[in-house]
Amino acid sequence: MTDNENNSINENMLKIFDDLYSLLDENIQDINFKRIDQEEKLSPVDLIVVVKKEQINSFLMQLKSNPKLNFNYLRCLTAIDYADEGIEIVYQVYSIDNLYNLTVKSHLSNDDLYIDSATNIWKGANWHERETSEMFGVIFNNHPDPRNLLLPEDMTDVFPLRKSHPLAEIEVLQGEDIEPSVGS
Repeated sequence: MTDNENNSINENMLKIFDDLYSLLDENIQDINFKRIDQEEKLSPVDLIVVVKKEQINSFLMQLKSNPKLNFNYLRCLTAIDYADEGIEIVYQVYSIDNLYNLTVKSHLSNDDLYIDSATNIWKGANWHERETSEMFGVIFNNHPDPRNLLLPEDMTDVFPLRKSHPLAEIEVLQGEDIEPSVGS
């Protein structure tokens, strides 16, 4: 692929992102959200917006229920641990009818790891939220079934995907100082 073709794709994606952002701006009511524009944080396929945790459920509900948006598929829901800076909840949603991809992020401070459940919007959020709760220690308010999926039921103070997990350093160091094998 030539540089011109690559630039054309980027320009096309930015046009799609601009159009989708305008559509969101016109159709989302009473919610403050912000578009991520830093080039190093852009996704090649998703427009990314940030919403305050207090407004996340209302924002997600409007994404799904507004016929002009119709984000009817939750592709993924997960978290990112930024250590001392807190945890970011990440929702990747898709409009099957309109072919829109959108990533919605919401920040949680380490001393307030509570956010409203999205199970009332997408039934598929159930398992995603259970896994995120179990792996990162996030509590989803009003979740209908907060049982663990992978860890024993009595393991409620260990969060394997947190950077503070005792084995996190071992995982990072694993494979260091090993020369890559050369094909024969």
